[in-house]
Amino acid sequence: MNDRVMASYNKRPQKMIANLLLFFVITLLIVLSFSGSSINWYAFENSSVAIKTMFREIVQINWDFFFGIGIASFDDGIVYKMFETIAMTLFGTLIGALLAVPFGFLAAANVVGKKWAKIAESILVMIRVFPELILALIFVKGIGMTPLTVIMTIGIHSIGMLGKLFAESIDNMDRSSLEALDSVGANTWQKIRYGIMPNILPEMTSAALYRFDINLRSATILGLVGAGGIGLPLQLALSNTADPSWELAGTVLLAIVVMVLLIDFLSGYLRKKLV
Repeated sequence: MNDRVMASYNKRPQKMIANLLLFFVITLLIVLSFSGSSINWYAFENSSVAIKTMFREIVQINWDFFFGIGIASFDDGIVYKMFETIAMTLFGTLIGALLAVPFGFLAAANVVGKKWAKIAESILVMIRVFPELILALIFVKGIGMTPLTVIMTIGIHSIGMLGKLFAESIDNMDRSSLEALDSVGANTWQKIRYGIMPNILPEMTSAALYRFDINLRSATILGLVGAGGIGLPLQLALSNTADPSWELAGTVLLAIVVMVLLIDFLSGYLRKKLV
């Protein structure tokens, strides 16, 4: 038996040469891709000095700028920007969740049938196609750099995700309550009010809280395009590429970490209570 196994093993296809050729081809392509790039190798070689400067200054927190005291007004302080970011995220998520409810029912095959559900699903997919940054840039050009830009961007983009999650919750719910309502002759609105909403409301709330957690991070990024919130002072601190203000950038980053951790803990606690 062992001789037959060894004979079959020795007859296996020899792939070593093919693997070596593939390795050399990939290595050659990587080398060629770097040769045609516009990398500033001088700056790369001297990046150690810039990195040391960054780490040395980024830990020097400007507490006056953080709390908005001293030479900085409270409206320009990071604490105010934190509350502004949370407020924009809250309103944007609330708008998105409310608008996602009808889309969720329209995309649920249990409610409208497969044909209309496919149409609603296609609309939700089209909403999710555009990244938040693209929507933010469009709204910045249309209505300017205002908190409304962040609210509208977050609200519209949240519809796509929440609408899909709401529809899945409706399709996967226990149908016993709907069957009971059918037996007593309930109409569609009564089924939604007394059969569907009580069953899916905890899942909808949990999904909205999860989306709020995601939107908070997105709102920080949206500030980099001038849409307001805590990302705006970070963008201003790093706008001068030749001499960025790492002290102010570190202050903003500290605030972002604290804000995200607190909201993440609170959101997780509320979601556990709902499950």
